[in-house]
Amino acid sequence: MIGNISALREYNRDMRRIGIALGGGGALGMAHVGVLAALTEHGVPIDCIAGTSAGALVATGYAFGMTTEEMTAVAEKLNWPHISSFPNSLLGFASNHSIEADVERYIGKKKIEQANIPLAIVVTDIEDGEHVVLRRGRAALAVQASTCIPGMFVPVEIDGRKFVDGGLTENLPLSPLRDMDAEIRIGVNVVRWHARREVKTVIDVMMNTISILASHQRHLVAPNVDILIEPDLSAYTPSDFKKSAEIIAEGYRATMEKIPEIKKMMGRRSHHRAGKSQGVLVRVWNWLRD
Repeated sequence: MIGNISALREYNRDMRRIGIALGGGGALGMAHVGVLAALTEHGVPIDCIAGTSAGALVATGYAFGMTTEEMTAVAEKLNWPHISSFPNSLLGFASNHSIEADVERYIGKKKIEQANIPLAIVVTDIEDGEHVVLRRGRAALAVQASTCIPGMFVPVEIDGRKFVDGGLTENLPLSPLRDMDAEIRIGVNVVRWHARREVKTVIDVMMNTISILASHQRHLVAPNVDILIEPDLSAYTPSDFKKSAEIIAEGYRATMEKIPEIKKMMGRRSHHRAGKSQGVLVRVWNWLRD
């Protein structure tokens, strides 16, 4: 598995702008690492990225330059005891503050707008139900908010609002890609409902709840995605952190099957979509981030 695929992007105004959306799914989100590894291996550059919940964690690592090897090492350490801590609050059984700490350990105290490529993180306002896309502010805190399972974890406060898991409102975050002018939109869905999922703990109940909500959002996917990658994760649950290697491998395998289709779509954009003003903006963006 090769390193960060942002290094593959060299300016070419005839290249179609590629964006990728990484969906939530607890431990199933580790499949995103395999997806990115396969894209890297085949020279598919990513110009913008959006993430929800577990997808936000991977998207942020990628956007700030982490390699797939580094993300694999992080995935292997994850488990519920590591993620959770006892809170001093009536709004949740636990706190996922350790997520914020872990993200800062790898990328530093960076802001979303400082990412190597445009990054969007989806969260949900638990008080008014609003779908919110974070494009500015502390990256690690945004990831903590997006991975905050309601009921289990205490809501994360940002600018006076209480945020929880973005999966409640947009588990597969395709809408931010449109706003970031992606011309090819790749979506990675890791919570396709394959079969009955037995619940044994309160964690299973909460994770299944979000998975069910995500399955009912599928009507929003087709009109907004060009390439949909759905690894077969029916043998795993959102709590299977100990099976990270197998889940990552499924993400890699599913993406390899889509590589010919992606390559075909990567061709040159039509001239009316690649005007001079757009080319200048891309060159300025690349200069600023180098």
